[in-house]
Amino acid sequence: MANGYPSIIDGNIEAALVVFQPLTESSKLNEEIEANKQKIQNLALRVDQMATSPHSFDDILGSHPDFVFVRNKARRAAETNSPILITGESGTGKGLFAQAIHNGSLRSHKPFVITDCAQIPESLLEMELLGYDKNKNSKVSDRKLGKLECANGGTLFLDEVGLLNKQMQEKLLQILLERRFQPINGNQIIDLDVRIISATNRNLKEMVEKGLFSAELYHLLNGTEIHIPPLRMHKEDVLTYAQSIIYKISRKLGKQVIGMTTQAEQLLLDYHWPGNIRELKSVIEIAMDSVEGEMLSVCNFAGLVERVNKAEEIHYREPMALDELEKRMIRLALERYGNSVEGKKRAAGVLNISLATLYNKLKTYENNA
Repeated sequence: MANGYPSIIDGNIEAALVVFQPLTESSKLNEEIEANKQKIQNLALRVDQMATSPHSFDDILGSHPDFVFVRNKARRAAETNSPILITGESGTGKGLFAQAIHNGSLRSHKPFVITDCAQIPESLLEMELLGYDKNKNSKVSDRKLGKLECANGGTLFLDEVGLLNKQMQEKLLQILLERRFQPINGNQIIDLDVRIISATNRNLKEMVEKGLFSAELYHLLNGTEIHIPPLRMHKEDVLTYAQSIIYKISRKLGKQVIGMTTQAEQLLLDYHWPGNIRELKSVIEIAMDSVEGEMLSVCNFAGLVERVNKAEEIHYREPMALDELEKRMIRLALERYGNSVEGKKRAAGVLNISLATLYNKLKTYENNA
């Protein structure tokens, strides 16, 4: 390989200096340049991972006793170093809990790395976790860091862990048991010091019984289980969440919205929220686009009104035995007002029966199940 350098006198090129460089030396230099580029990218990735967990337990709102119990359990679990399995329906805030647990732990100053098993194709998941070395046969390493190495010293959050295939389950089990791994095409063995927080909306215990999920991996991940109840089970918190979302969106959009009318609040309380807090946020975001004054009203929730009406229509569409109708009405009332003592009191009042009668009917349904 040759590089030329012109000699210019009075604006004219009078001569040229040609420097011949061995091809192998030039190739080696290019390899080193590429390796340094990869190191810079890896460093930038680590910095990004350090900034992906801004939430703490102060951001987890809710005053329902059942929800407070779960939040306190998570706060205590954060102080340990054991793996944590967060379960619950989609949209309940499993990722928020995971971030809060990390930030409440002794690893809070280390990376919090998210791996969404639902978003990464199966064929790429192993490479994403382990990383890989592009130059296997070169003396100069050109390694892309995987999620495990980025999380070393900190926390790896495996979201939707129930979607891992059997091969990846066994690979992950081996890594966690040995506490070391080898990047794909790499020659180096890397010691692993990472806390695993997993989350799933699936019943992993049932999957284990059916042979769909590794029993060993399940027990390894389930050091402490945190089950987040669906929003319909703590409806008393709906308005608290709604007000917080309104405040944040209002600031972001530069609006002066301060709350909702009484009718709008009742609309939110009447809905059963199958999509949980994620659906609530989406509904309010849409409502905020159309609001003009300081208060959100029912007319801003046109889509939600349609959902509520459709849900009620399904409940009443087909004729049925009176005892079955009674059972459905009780279930609908409890979905609206929650299973707490206060929720059952409100449900009994709406159904025009005593609280004792409600408890007796619930006990009968349980015995006949």
